[in-house]
Amino acid sequence: MPSPVNDAVRKGDLTEGNVVRKLLLFSLPIVAGNLFMQLYNVVDSLVVGNFVGSDAIAAVGASFPIMMLFNALYMGISAGASVVIAQCFGAKNKEALSIAGSTAFTLALLMGVVVTVIGLLFSKPLLLFLGTPENIIADSTAYLAIVFAGTVGNILYNLCSGVLRGLGDSRWPMLLLILSSIINIVLDLVFVINFNMGVAGVAWATTIAHFVSGICAWIRINKAAYGLVFSLRKLQIDGVSAKLIVKLGLPAGLQMMANSLGSMVIQSFANSFGSDFIAANSLIMKVDGFAMTIMMGMGMALTTFVGQNVGAGRIDRVKKGVRATGTIIMAVGLSLGVLFFFFGILLMRAFTDAPEVLRLGEIGIRIIAFFYCFMGLGEALSGALRGAGSSMVPMLFSLASMVVRIPAAYFLAVQPDNAEGLFVSMVISILVRTGLVMLYYKKGKWKDKALLKAASTQSNGEIEKEIPAVSEC
Repeated sequence: MPSPVNDAVRKGDLTEGNVVRKLLLFSLPIVAGNLFMQLYNVVDSLVVGNFVGSDAIAAVGASFPIMMLFNALYMGISAGASVVIAQCFGAKNKEALSIAGSTAFTLALLMGVVVTVIGLLFSKPLLLFLGTPENIIADSTAYLAIVFAGTVGNILYNLCSGVLRGLGDSRWPMLLLILSSIINIVLDLVFVINFNMGVAGVAWATTIAHFVSGICAWIRINKAAYGLVFSLRKLQIDGVSAKLIVKLGLPAGLQMMANSLGSMVIQSFANSFGSDFIAANSLIMKVDGFAMTIMMGMGMALTTFVGQNVGAGRIDRVKKGVRATGTIIMAVGLSLGVLFFFFGILLMRAFTDAPEVLRLGEIGIRIIAFFYCFMGLGEALSGALRGAGSSMVPMLFSLASMVVRIPAAYFLAVQPDNAEGLFVSMVISILVRTGLVMLYYKKGKWKDKALLKAASTQSNGEIEKEIPAVSEC
C-alpha cells in the first residue's frame, strides 16, 4: 500500500499523463473556486442593492480598486510561493519544498500585518483623493476599514491555496472557497436584513468568511500528507528561498498594484459621471467578473502545470498545455460574449431596478462582451510565463496596457464627457496586453527564464552552499 505522502505526490503530479485531461481535471476546481470567490462581491452588491439602495452598490464599487491595490502587496507573495513550490514539487525535492513553504508562510504573515496597518491609515484619504462622491464616502470608508481588519485571514487563505495548487491539489482550495462563500452569503443576509447594518454588514460578513477559509486552509496543509508544516512556533525566513519567492512574486504583485493604481485613476474618471454611473460600472464589473474568474482560473492552472513540467524538464508538455488552454479559453470567451451581449441586462436586473443604472450598464457590457476571449488568452499566456519563472514580462506588458488605457480613457471619456469611452479604453488595453504577451511567447525566450536553469547556474555555488535542496529544483 502506498504511503500517504507518496499518494499525495502521485495525485498532484502534472508531469505525466494525458496533457488535456490533466489540465482539465486540475483547472476545473480552480475555475469553480474562483466563481465562488466572485460570489463574495456579487452577493455583497445583491444584498445592499436590494435591501439598502443603489448608493450602497456604488460605495462597494468605489472601494474595490483601493482594496485590490493593498491586496496586491501580499498576493505577489502567494504567486511567487506557488511557482517555487510547483517547480520544487516537479523536481521531487522534498527538502526544498519544506524550506520554501516555511519561508512563504512567515513572509505572508508579516505582509498581512503591514497591509492591515497601511490600509486602515490610508483608505479614507485615498477615497477623498479619487473624488468619491460625498453621498457614498462614509459607507466606502466603513467598508474598507472592516475588510482591511480581516487582511490576515485573507492572506492566509491566498497563501495556503496557492501552495496547495503548487502541490497539484486544486480540489481543497475550491472546497474551502465554497465553504467561505456560504458563510459570506448567510452572514450578508443576517447582518443586513436582520440587524440592519447596511454596507458595514456585508464587510463584516466578508471579513469573517476570510478568516474561516484561511484557518481551514492552514489546517488542511498541516493535517494532510504534503510534506509541509506551517507552524507559528517555527517561523523562519530562509534567505535563498525568500529571494526566489520575492523574485518571482514581486513582479506579479507589482503588476496587480499597477493594475489597481490604474483602476483607481479610471475610478476617479468614473466618479466624475456621478453615482448612477458608478453603480452601473460596478454592476458591469460584477457580471464580467464571472468571465474574468474563468479566464484567471485557467491561467492559474497553467502556472502550476508549467511550473511542475519546467521543474521536471518537460518543455514538450508545456507547449501542449498552452495550446490546449488557449483553444479552450477562446471557445469559452466567445460563448460568454454572446451571453452577455444579449442577456447581460437581465443579470444586472438582479441587483437593481434603477432605470438609468441599467441603461448605462447595458451599454457598457455590450461594448466589452466579445473581448473576453482575448483577455483570457492574455491571462493564460501570462500564467504560463510565470510558471516558467519569467514573471517580469507579464508585469511589463500589463504596465504597457495601463499606460495606454489611462490616456485613452481621458481623451475618449473625460474630455468629451462621454462615459462610454471608459469601456472603449478597456478594450484597447486588453488588445495591447494580449498582443504583446503573444509575441513574447512566440519568440520562446521564456524557456531561458526557468527557475531550474537559474538555480543551477548561480555563480560560486551560493544557492547550493546555503540550501542544496533549492539548487536541485
